[in-house]
Amino acid sequence: MGDSSQQDDNQSREDEPLFRGEDSYQPSGRRSPSPSAPPSLRTLFLFFMALHFLIAFCEMILVAPLIRIFENSLCFKYYQVHDPSVIGPGDSIEESLCKITDIQVSLASIRGWKSLFDTIPGSISFYLQKKMTINNFNSSLARNPLWQVGRLLWTPEDHGDVPGGLAAFPRIFPLELVWFSSAILFFGGGLYPFAANMWAMASEAIPPERRSNTFYYVFSAFYMAELVASFVASITIEISPWIPCGLSWASLFVSLFLLVVMPDPRKSSHYLQTKDSAGALGTDTTKSILADGFRAALTNRNILLTIPVFLVGTLRYTTLNVLIQYASVRFGMKLSKGATFYTEAAVVTIFLFLFLVPRGTNFIRSWYGVRPQKIDLVLVRTSVILLCVGALLLGLTPSAKFLPIGLLFFSAGFGSKVSALSLISYWISDSSKATLFAGIAVLENIGHAFGDPMMHQLLAAAFRLAPAWLPLPFFVAASIYSLAIFSTLFISLDREIQSDRRVD
Repeated sequence: MGDSSQQDDNQSREDEPLFRGEDSYQPSGRRSPSPSAPPSLRTLFLFFMALHFLIAFCEMILVAPLIRIFENSLCFKYYQVHDPSVIGPGDSIEESLCKITDIQVSLASIRGWKSLFDTIPGSISFYLQKKMTINNFNSSLARNPLWQVGRLLWTPEDHGDVPGGLAAFPRIFPLELVWFSSAILFFGGGLYPFAANMWAMASEAIPPERRSNTFYYVFSAFYMAELVASFVASITIEISPWIPCGLSWASLFVSLFLLVVMPDPRKSSHYLQTKDSAGALGTDTTKSILADGFRAALTNRNILLTIPVFLVGTLRYTTLNVLIQYASVRFGMKLSKGATFYTEAAVVTIFLFLFLVPRGTNFIRSWYGVRPQKIDLVLVRTSVILLCVGALLLGLTPSAKFLPIGLLFFSAGFGSKVSALSLISYWISDSSKATLFAGIAVLENIGHAFGDPMMHQLLAAAFRLAPAWLPLPFFVAASIYSLAIFSTLFISLDREIQSDRRVD
C-alpha cells in the first residue's frame, strides 16, 4: 500500500502544471520583496531556455556558411593551378565549379579531421573543470554564471572567426591550418561543455518532480534556434557567408549579457534545501555520497544499456552535416538550400517536443495508468528505430525530391537523447544527477571524436569510388543505429522493480 500511495503522489506531481503563479517553495500569506529572495522557477526556466536558444543559434547558423567558405578556399587553390580564368573578382568562383571530386574529397577529409581535433581539447578542458568542481564541492565554482562568462569569452573558435578567417585568405594560408584553431578550445572547452554545465545547473535548481518536463521544454529551445538559424543562414549565405558569422558573434554577446544579469541558480529554494542537507552531512560525507551514487549508476545494468543511445545520438547532426555536402554533389543542390535540411528537422522536432509527445504521454498516463518509465523506454526505442530507418531512406533516395521523406523519419528520432535522460533519471539519486550528466557530456564528446571524422572520411572515400557508393555514410550510420536498437531491447523495467522491492 505504501508503494502505491507513493506512486500516486509522484503521478499527481507529474500532472501538475510546469509553473505556478508563485514559487511553490515560498510560504503562503504575505511576502515582502527582498533582494535576497530566491529566484522563482519561472525566472530560471526562462533564462535557461534563452541561453540554450542562443548557444544553439551560435552553432547552427555556421554549418552551411563554413562549408561554403572552406569549399571556396579549396576551389581557389585548385583552379589557381588548373584554370585561373574561372577566378572572379575577390577570388570568387562559381559554386557549381567546385563540385569536382578532387575538391570534395579534400573538403570532406579536412572537415573530418577538424571535428576530431575540436573534441580533444574540449574533452580535456571539460574533464579538468569537472574534476576541480568535484574536489571543491561546496564552492560550486564551475556552475557560477560569472564563471560561465569567462568560459564563453574563450570560444571564438566555435563562432567561425578563426577557421573562417584562415580560409578567407587562400593565397596566404592553406586550409589545413584550421586544424590548429582547435587549440583555442583548451582555454574554455567550447560550447558543448558550456551546455553540459548549464544542464547541471538546471538539474540542481529545479525540483525533481518538474525536472523531466522542464528538460523537454528547455531542450525544445535548441530546435527553435535550429529553425531560425537554418532559415537565416539559407538567405544570408547567398549575400555573403560572413553575415552568419557576425550573427553568431551577436548571439554570443547576448548570451554573455544574460549570464551577467541572470539570478544565481544556487540561490533557488530547491538548491538551498539540497545544500543544507549536504552541509549537515559534511564535505567528506557529501563527496562520498556523490562518489557512491556515481559508482552505483555505472554498475546499473539498465544505465549501461542506455549508453549506446547517447553515443550514437551524436551522429544525428553529423549525418545532417554530411547530407549538405552529399546533396550538393549528387543532386546538384546549392549549399544555401542544403541549410534548409535543418529547418525541416527543426519543424518536426518542435512539433514532437511541444505538442505530440507531452500531450500523448499525459493521455496515456491518465487513461491507461502506464508508468512514466515505460513510456520513456518506448520513446527511446522508437527514436533510435526512426533514426535507423531515416538514415537508410536518405541513402536510398534516388532524387532530391524524395529527400524530405527520409529527413522526416530521421528528424522524428531526434528525441532519443531527452527521452534517455528522462529514463535514467529514475535510476539514480538526485545527488548524482549533475555528476552523471557531466559524464554523459564526456560520452557525447567521445562520440563526436569518433563519429564526426568517421562520417566525413567515409564521404571522402565514397567520392573516390563509383557513384553507387556515394550513400555509404548513411548506410554505415544506419548500421550503428541498429546496434543502439539492439542494446535498448535488453533494458528491463521489471528488473528495477524487483530490485526496489528487495531494498524495501
